[in-house]
Amino acid sequence: MNSAAGRAPTSADVARLAGVSRSTVSLVVNDVPNSRIAQPTRDRVLAAVQELGYAPDVSARQLRAGISRLVLMPLPRLPRGMMVDATIEHLSEKLSDSGLTLLVHGDRRSTGMAAARMWAELRPAAVLVAADRCTKSSVALLRRAGTEVLMIADRPLPWADTLEFDQGRVGEAAAAHLLAAGHRRLAAIVPAGPLEGLGRARAAGLGTAARAAGAHSEAIAMEATHESAAAAAAAVRRPGGPTAVFTYNDEYGALLHRALGDQGATMPDDIALVGADNLPIATYLRPALSSVALDPVEMADHMCHAIRSLLERPARSEALVAGVLATPLLVRRETS
Repeated sequence: MNSAAGRAPTSADVARLAGVSRSTVSLVVNDVPNSRIAQPTRDRVLAAVQELGYAPDVSARQLRAGISRLVLMPLPRLPRGMMVDATIEHLSEKLSDSGLTLLVHGDRRSTGMAAARMWAELRPAAVLVAADRCTKSSVALLRRAGTEVLMIADRPLPWADTLEFDQGRVGEAAAAHLLAAGHRRLAAIVPAGPLEGLGRARAAGLGTAARAAGAHSEAIAMEATHESAAAAAAAVRRPGGPTAVFTYNDEYGALLHRALGDQGATMPDDIALVGADNLPIATYLRPALSSVALDPVEMADHMCHAIRSLLERPARSEALVAGVLATPLLVRRETS
């Protein structure tokens, strides 16, 4: 329990309860090598820590040491999914191996200077954030506070260090597979709502690859509802329509899969279908959905390497530009 109502226990509280000095508490709690603390004393300190529920003040320790090992990652404003969660989990493990701690910040709405002031209060060594959350001025504020900023963007930014996340490569991988199968009329499903930007980027990749091969492509908007999926399926099945469809991800692919089946289409004979992100739902469908896979471990590796390079680079060096997207891999199943 706390040593005083409404106040978090301090190292002084632990020291009083254990009958030792605060320096002894610090040596035990931080497990300092060769500290020569007798085992009975160590046991008393650990028992006091347990009884009081004491946790060291990491931010205060960082201020005293003049260095932070915290990497702050504000949650993106887009909906999270399995791919994002898996990437964050692996990134946390990779950073921990490098002596860094990942802190996922839950505020999705704050942007610009207001966001930068909030993040700076936590004294992180670096902030890993989507480009739409920051401005040139907010990046400058964080740097003045001693925090490096690594922006996630689809192209390098002239005023910030950048992790390039080119979603178009996902669409290009889907197009390469469909074009190799002989299709010359392709379509991309673009989700309506918050995911539209990412969907259009993936669709643009499909379109670029199609044009390079002399093929035709189009974009079809679709909401994540059965009604909208039915309308999209009707657009696909119109006379002269596409013979192959790439959907933004496997969830949209599953909706369209059902709608096409309800309208009597067979896959891949009538329509070839490819999703993305290789989610488990792709394997639950019959026929099973082909999908463009991205390896979250590979993406976490890229992110961790970029963060370490940012923190270890010499002062006044050139801006960092690093690629983060994993190599897209087509997982072929029954729909293509």
